[in-house]
Amino acid sequence: MSYSTENIRNLTLVGQQSSGKTTLMEAILYQTGLISKMGNVREGNTVCDYDWLEKERGFTINASLVHFTWREKKINLMDTPGFAELIEKVRSILRVVEFALINVSPDTLSGGEVRRCLNYIKRENLPSLVFLNKIDTEQIDLFTVFNQLEQQLNLKPLPITYPLTKDKKVVGIIDIIEMKGKIYTQGKVEQVDIPEDLKSTADELREKLMETVAEVSDELIEKYLEEGKLTLDEIKQGLKKGISNAQIVPLLVGSALQRIGIDVLLDTLTDFFPSPTWRNVVKGTVPGKQEQEVEIKVDTSEALCAQVFLTLFETHLGEVSFIKVFSGTLSSGSSIYNANKGEEEKIGQIYLMLGNKREETPQLVAGDIGALTKLKSAEMGDTFGNRDKPVILPRIDFPETNTSIALKPKDEKDEQRLSVALSRLTKVDPLIKVEVDKESGQTVLSGMGEVHLELVINRISKDFNVVVETEEPEIPFRETITQQSEAQGKYKRQSGGRGQYGDVWLRIKPLARGEGFVFVDEIRGGVVPNRFIPSVEKGLREAIKKGNLANYPVVDIEVALFDGSYHSVDSSDIAFQIAASMGLRKAVDTANPILLEPILELEVETPSECMGDISGDLSSRRGKILEVQPLGGREKIRALVPLTNLRKYSTTLRSITQGRGTFTQKFSHYEKVPDEIAQKIIETRKAKKGN
Repeated sequence: MSYSTENIRNLTLVGQQSSGKTTLMEAILYQTGLISKMGNVREGNTVCDYDWLEKERGFTINASLVHFTWREKKINLMDTPGFAELIEKVRSILRVVEFALINVSPDTLSGGEVRRCLNYIKRENLPSLVFLNKIDTEQIDLFTVFNQLEQQLNLKPLPITYPLTKDKKVVGIIDIIEMKGKIYTQGKVEQVDIPEDLKSTADELREKLMETVAEVSDELIEKYLEEGKLTLDEIKQGLKKGISNAQIVPLLVGSALQRIGIDVLLDTLTDFFPSPTWRNVVKGTVPGKQEQEVEIKVDTSEALCAQVFLTLFETHLGEVSFIKVFSGTLSSGSSIYNANKGEEEKIGQIYLMLGNKREETPQLVAGDIGALTKLKSAEMGDTFGNRDKPVILPRIDFPETNTSIALKPKDEKDEQRLSVALSRLTKVDPLIKVEVDKESGQTVLSGMGEVHLELVINRISKDFNVVVETEEPEIPFRETITQQSEAQGKYKRQSGGRGQYGDVWLRIKPLARGEGFVFVDEIRGGVVPNRFIPSVEKGLREAIKKGNLANYPVVDIEVALFDGSYHSVDSSDIAFQIAASMGLRKAVDTANPILLEPILELEVETPSECMGDISGDLSSRRGKILEVQPLGGREKIRALVPLTNLRKYSTTLRSITQGRGTFTQKFSHYEKVPDEIAQKIIETRKAKKGN
């Protein structure tokens, strides 16, 4: 069945781990008739958590796409991870949907994951809806929940449903818009009048609904002030407008496990939330001309513009590229232009997805989402269109990684297979980074925490059949000097025939942190001929790669060549390189060399009650707290901590905060290592190098 852009709804489901998000997805699929029985996480038989690693770990790792029909609307729903170390994956999804469904539960309101999702939702200016799940698990004071949402998430949602209780047990919901009750019994729903004991609460919420809705337009506020009420149509009209401009965030209550309120949730999503035309236009740039911005109208009649926003890898299928069509029509069998790569790409079959199941479709119209396979060169973020009018849509900037481990294959013969595995995994997971450390030669895998890296290593082992060994990455210490000194470097060798001769006098002095290496030529009178000056600099640059203390690179140093001598026959480029290296080593020895360590700037978000433990832990890691910012029930701590002392920090933070803390890190500067610690590092380094 073909759907127009107006009849498509694209949304993502976000929420913290253990909030019942996967169960909610199952309940939605059951309600829409796509599955005949709800799966559960414990049995590993849910539609969206189909990957072997998700089944083994019991939580969502990859985003997944399902599509279904409700009230003659096609809905594309993207499920996303809720685990703290994977939550950043939601960012690429939010770029292609028109609204977000935020799943929370009474026991997960203090988690930092939802707060981060809300920040990204606000950054994209997306409409959103809060679904309060698990209302059947305990007695809930909804007004206490409102206070928690406001204090801990800075969110003021508007309730449009309310729990309907009987004998202190939740049996259904009250629809505040229609002012009717609904009782759910074994999947069947019965419409009832609002019970007398809940009528005053419902009336209060109805009044709040009308007040909030009236504020979205001058016409409605004038009508409300004059008459003190609004009609049902006016409430719906104002609600739709307020949601669309992100002025109103509705809150619905329910139970995914008992399928309470799922029908009303789906009605709300289709009736009040916008189609892809809500965006009106998307902005991009012309390839090679980043300053030249262009606007793409979200319309099927326009030229094709589509973007790959997610890539997954399936063992028997290869890469699966998820794509959003912003304008025009994408048809199977057509040729399209990858504006990022400058290459034509032949499109094979287009798929609509239901977890890992695929359904062929001849085309995707503007606003629709689907999947492609066997693309030659497409990567996450690439834009497809017409060669005549190429446009590049902006990519998502993911945060810096915060945890690293060094890998090597247990069997040396698997080095190539490990390289292939890492190449594929970095293509499908934007939160990992792989690089070979030039100093240590280690292959370093970086991610968002210890668990994240464990997941990647598990995949390498099972999906690519490569067993790896791990070790801690070497810390990139540096060496520098603290005072000025001078020294002569003289290289003279005679072994019959032409010899080697180079003679330099060097003056070195320390520079400010971050200034690197500066070479100054102060030769006068040709005591060192001009043709040998570059050789001196080359010798110095080679020499600073290994310092005198522990063979770490020397930084923040100025070296001036101020005197020397040469031999008309024996002097050569190599002789002056060696002489410069010898002179630098002598000068550094008398310039009070010291060891420097990298200092990282941490931003830690934690529940307020964990603040003392977090501060104590940071202090034990030689951290310096710069700032503490209250966030309403949470605290943001900014601190400087040596990289050396950040081993296993994500695990420690998760333990202290019961999984409710998050952190980011970035390089700040290099700083002197305390003498006692420096001596141990130097001794360990020399022992390891066999010096």
